[in-house]
Amino acid sequence: MQNVTVDHTRNFAIIGHAGDGKTSLGEAILHRAGATAELGKVDDGSSVLNYMPEERDGHHTASITSHVYAFDWHGHHLTMVDTPGDPNFAGDGEVAIQALDAVILVVDGVEGVKSGTQRMLNTAREYALPVLAFVNGLDRERADLDRAVASLKELDTRPVLLDTPIGGDSPVGVLDVLHGKVISADGTESEIPPELQDEYQARREALVEAVAESDDELIEKYLETGELSEEEVREALAVGTRTGALLPVLCGSAIGEVGVDVVLQEVTELLPSPEDRGSWEARAVDDDHEMAVEPKEDAEFAAVIFKTVIDRYAGALSVLRIVSGTLEHDSGVLNASNSRKTRVGKMFLLRGEEHVDVDSAGPGDIVAVAKLKDVHTGDVLTCEKDGVHLPEPKKPEGVISYAVEAEDKKDEEKLFTALGRLADEDPSLHIGREPTTGQYLVTGMGELHIRTTAHKLERMFNIKMKLSTPKVPYRETITRRVENVEGKLKKQTGGSGMFGVCYINMEPLSTGEGVQFDDKIVGGAIPRNLIPAVEKGIMEGCVAGPLAGYPVVDLKVECIDGKYHSVDSNEMAFKLAGRSALRNAMEKAGAVLLEPYMDVEIVAPDEAMGDVMGDIASRRGVVQTTEVLGHSAVVKATVPMSEMLEYAPTLSSITGGKGEFHMSFSHYERLNGKLAEKVVEEAKAEAAEA
Repeated sequence: MQNVTVDHTRNFAIIGHAGDGKTSLGEAILHRAGATAELGKVDDGSSVLNYMPEERDGHHTASITSHVYAFDWHGHHLTMVDTPGDPNFAGDGEVAIQALDAVILVVDGVEGVKSGTQRMLNTAREYALPVLAFVNGLDRERADLDRAVASLKELDTRPVLLDTPIGGDSPVGVLDVLHGKVISADGTESEIPPELQDEYQARREALVEAVAESDDELIEKYLETGELSEEEVREALAVGTRTGALLPVLCGSAIGEVGVDVVLQEVTELLPSPEDRGSWEARAVDDDHEMAVEPKEDAEFAAVIFKTVIDRYAGALSVLRIVSGTLEHDSGVLNASNSRKTRVGKMFLLRGEEHVDVDSAGPGDIVAVAKLKDVHTGDVLTCEKDGVHLPEPKKPEGVISYAVEAEDKKDEEKLFTALGRLADEDPSLHIGREPTTGQYLVTGMGELHIRTTAHKLERMFNIKMKLSTPKVPYRETITRRVENVEGKLKKQTGGSGMFGVCYINMEPLSTGEGVQFDDKIVGGAIPRNLIPAVEKGIMEGCVAGPLAGYPVVDLKVECIDGKYHSVDSNEMAFKLAGRSALRNAMEKAGAVLLEPYMDVEIVAPDEAMGDVMGDIASRRGVVQTTEVLGHSAVVKATVPMSEMLEYAPTLSSITGGKGEFHMSFSHYERLNGKLAEKVVEEAKAEAAEA
């Protein structure tokens, strides 16, 4: 790595739908590049990329996290990141690709584009990453290259086919249309035989025409001469790839290693180096002015941490992409994200589970650093003096939450410490506490994601946790104005007593306005020093409302009058009087429950849309919009949170495992009728048991 210049460095991710062969392609790339002696296979557990126990013990059939592998090939240093395709685990990959320079999009040769293909392509587009597509599995029954390429066109891309399989239903190699040769599965190159000349000429003409159309000068020359030189085609193709104007498409079979040598070649020819990518936008740490950071060795050091690995031997490993400058072993750096200094210990190249020591790394390099203090995924590291703050990667929001507690109460404290470590490793896992229900929640990308976390927790920390459906954070409010409601405390137990009386008006406020208190006492009906106690009592009463014990929101209280005793009145008496007034007023003001609604976005195959929309209606949801994207459809709806707590298995059943959803909080609406009565009854029953 130290002898490879920036322009000969490539950093790319393999992305796509789950089960389409991303990891198999990664294994084939490593084998054809000579990085591994044997071809690793997912099915028999010999994969060097899928090395985690959860990926090898039958618990899963696909990756559950991104895996990093650095290797050298033909004078280039390449770092490949194999990302998960399952939406339960895709969040980790979505963070990783923000630190990379390009992606390889794997497309199924039988079914073409799927929902996960589209989702990951959209992510690559969001971060303006060049894309190289690979149509995989052309040795399978019903595989159809042209149909798969056509499905890519439906995603608003301009696919350009660079090779085509030879050998019929059992491909033995590919016809390299770009370079005019045949490449067998073992990498042997040969001239194009006569029987393939017609197909070559037709494919070549289509390639040249597509490339010419991407450039105004080239299209003029092509229309005049009917031809372009090979150098012109290759240069225009590289530019079109890097700008997103063209989508180069390769094909073959990852398991059969057909077409993989061409993939390696085009990674180095078409995908950009860190130098090609150019400068990164940043801000100066000292004065926050905007600046550009160039990928140069003598520039200020700047790097972004895009992954954390909990290693049983090395502890926590922070995987970082160096954008500029040089990082040396045993040097001091600044964490620009939290302004804390730390020292760099051992540095490694990651090759799957294997770690290779390195002493220094420069622009474009991806290395892992052991035991950095006070750093997390998404943090930015820079030099201690004249440092820069790169943009921090966006982290995905969770879509499903479970209430969590230790199976053994003595493990309670250890549980949350261990979950915190797993959350450091997994940026799509979130740990928190819902203050209104008191429950600790673990939030992730899906049910399988959460249950896999439980599996890892037991394996790595020997802690078992119980998962349950979380309580819904309902709220309480009022529906009408009431006036002159009394709150009173009168208590005489011998000696000094407790006495306080207040009178309040109460009225509803608009959503989101909270609880407001207005002091309208005149003439000293309540001494000035005791009025804050009334307010405090009312505010404390709003923490757990009288209807079902949920927080009270969106109302205004006016304290208009009161009575006091010169001896028996004190702060506690008026605080309790305020709570009494709140409770009495809410009973008269038409107290109601409010339930949270979620904005839900569902992506599912076209043929399942009717069932999906029917199910949303059955959950009291309202569909807002529908949109067709390729072979999938997107439904946007608002649905009560209570109806979405166990939605994941239902959607999987409806769509045959091909659907996915995301949701976020939208608003609160009034809950009436028998549903409200049920919530109140359950809350009272739970309070009685406590």
